[in-house]
Amino acid sequence: MTVCRFSTKAFTSVKGLILMSFLVGSAASAEEKPLWQFGLGVGGLNQSYYTGTKQTRSFLFPVILPIYRGEVFKSDDRGARAEVFKSDQLKLDISLDFNLSIDSDDVDLRRGMPDIANNLQIGPSLEWTLQQSENHLWKINFPLRVNIGIDGDGADFDGTTFSPNLEFNQNFRLKNIPWRFGASIGPQFGSSSYHDVYYSVDDEFATNTRAAFQADGGYTGFRTQVSVVNRNSDKHLFVLFLRYENISGAVFEDSPLVETDDNLIVGFIYNYYLFNSKTLVNR
Repeated sequence: MTVCRFSTKAFTSVKGLILMSFLVGSAASAEEKPLWQFGLGVGGLNQSYYTGTKQTRSFLFPVILPIYRGEVFKSDDRGARAEVFKSDQLKLDISLDFNLSIDSDDVDLRRGMPDIANNLQIGPSLEWTLQQSENHLWKINFPLRVNIGIDGDGADFDGTTFSPNLEFNQNFRLKNIPWRFGASIGPQFGSSSYHDVYYSVDDEFATNTRAAFQADGGYTGFRTQVSVVNRNSDKHLFVLFLRYENISGAVFEDSPLVETDDNLIVGFIYNYYLFNSKTLVNR
């Protein structure tokens, strides 16, 4: 059975920035942009509760987007991060990602099991530029992240993930309006403690239809994503994106919490900049 719930979520500015990082790739060309901006908008997501279940949920949420394009610390249409090192071909930064909490009673396969906390992912990401011109960019990303479960009882370490991917970005104009197309593809890997959160079943939660299972660390599946971005530096940002994940061959594929190998995520964001710095930077 597929359940689609529609609700509103009040995201903080940090969560909004993390989501922007989730949706948008890097710009292929350097252009002058305001040093800081502040915007408000709205976004939406439709996704499965976790990769492996057929049940889905949908969200509309407000987006609060403070932009800052400093030398080291940045929060922009690529998310919140700190650039540690940068050269013509290599860049090392600290980046974030975020997975929403799951009420296990909302998922038939997990009914009666503990809920899953919000999951903050943070860690270094090495970017290697393969080819770059004024309007296009090819690069390989190597993000390694520590996962921290956050709920009302505090924070817990939930393992690590590694998600190398090949990324392509192309700038173009349509009726003199600037757009950017982005695409990426790559395998996913996770530690046993990270896979435990979503796919392990302890003995006390085993039933006649849900056998006990211990998830190992290793191959998680592969992910591909495409996005289209309309970006006017001093007015607005509009993003449409699709992400497809497949866990066929994953180390936890035999978990009783897995009923499908596929997951499709669809989303959008619209942001309007209310305030813009008069100081322009080329970064």
